[in-house]
Amino acid sequence: MNRFLVIITAAICFFSCQNSPQEELLFKYKIETIEIPISPEQLNSYQIQSNYSLKGDNFLVSYNDKRPSLDFFNLDQGEVIVSKKLEFEGPDGIGKIESLYAHSSDSIFVYELGKLHLLNGDLSKNQSWDLFQIYGELNFGIPQCNFYFKLYYDSERHSVYFFMNQMGVDPNDLGDLPIMTSLNLETTEVEILPVYHSEYFKSVSGQVGFMTYLGFYGKLDSQLIFNYQYESSINAFHLENKKLSKTSKSGLEVVPTIPRTNDPQAYDQHAIENPHFLSPIPDPWRNVIYSIVWDSPDANSYKTYLDKSQVLRVFNKDLELIQTFPLPDRTYQINNWFVNENGLYLNKAHPGDTLLNEDFLMFDVFKIEVN
Repeated sequence: MNRFLVIITAAICFFSCQNSPQEELLFKYKIETIEIPISPEQLNSYQIQSNYSLKGDNFLVSYNDKRPSLDFFNLDQGEVIVSKKLEFEGPDGIGKIESLYAHSSDSIFVYELGKLHLLNGDLSKNQSWDLFQIYGELNFGIPQCNFYFKLYYDSERHSVYFFMNQMGVDPNDLGDLPIMTSLNLETTEVEILPVYHSEYFKSVSGQVGFMTYLGFYGKLDSQLIFNYQYESSINAFHLENKKLSKTSKSGLEVVPTIPRTNDPQAYDQHAIENPHFLSPIPDPWRNVIYSIVWDSPDANSYKTYLDKSQVLRVFNKDLELIQTFPLPDRTYQINNWFVNENGLYLNKAHPGDTLLNEDFLMFDVFKIEVN
C-alpha cells in the first residue's frame, strides 16, 4: 500500500485560489490519498458500494457486475479482504444489483428491480421482500433505489426508503404525485412521505431532461436529507414532526427547461451543458452535508460528459451553505463517494484521466474541520 498525506489549510490555494476574497474558507481541511492494490478480480471504480465499521476498522463492500461478486476492502489497512461470487439461480440467486447498503459485515441489503434482499456474510439470503407484490395495488409507481437514490436502512425505524418512479405518467401530472416512500421491513407497511417534485419542476411541466430523480444518501440526526437533480437547494424531511425544510431560495439555481423531443441527442446535449446537482451526503461525524455539482464544461473544452467539471459544496445541519470550491478536473468518478469517521472519500478514477493507474483502487479522503 502506498499512502501519502497532503495537508491543506485555508491559506493554501489548491482549491481556493479561484475563490474571491469574500469566499475565504470557513474551515480547515487536509487530504489523504489512499491506494489499495487490486488484482484482476477487483475494479478500480465501483458504481455501487457501501461502507461500514467493525471493531474500530472501516470497510467497503462494492458490487462488481463483471463477475458478478461483492468485493470487500479494509479502508484503514488499504487492502483487499475477499471477493465473494454472487449466484444468479437457486435459493440464493440474485439479479442485477442496482444499490446496496452494508449495515454490518453479516447484514447486507441489496436492491434489484422489484426485490429487496438481506444477505448474510456468506451472501446467502436471510430474507427477501417482493416489492412489486407489496406496492402492487397502491398505484404509487415503481419503488426504486439506484445510482442517485441510494439504498439506506434506517435501523431506528426498521425501514428503507424508495424513490417512486411514475412510469407512463404525463409529465404535467408528475408534480402532483408523491415521489418518496418508506417501507417498514418488519410489518411491510408502506408510508407515503410528503415529498413531491419542486415548484420549479411543476412550472416547466417536468421538462428538465434526464434530471428527474431525487438524490438521497441517508439521514443526519432525525432528518432525511435529499435534493432534486435539477435544483441547487438541499432539502430535509424531519422524521419526528413530519415537516419539510430546505435551503433559502436566495441564490437558487435551476436547470433550464428543454422542449419535448424524440431526439435523445438533444437530451444528452442538455445534460452536458447544464449542471447536475448530485446526491447530498450527510456527515454525522462533523455534522455537515456534502453536495457535489457536476457542472458545465469549460468554454475551451470539447463539451462532452468527460469535460464536465465538479464543485464541492458544504452545508451545515441547518441546510445553510458554508463553502463552495472547485475540485480538480478529470480526477474523480461521479457519485463514487461516501463518508465515514475519517472523512469524505472521493474515488480517483475519472475515465478521462490519462494517467490513471488501474492497478489500484484510489481515494482522496477529505478531512474537514468545521469552525
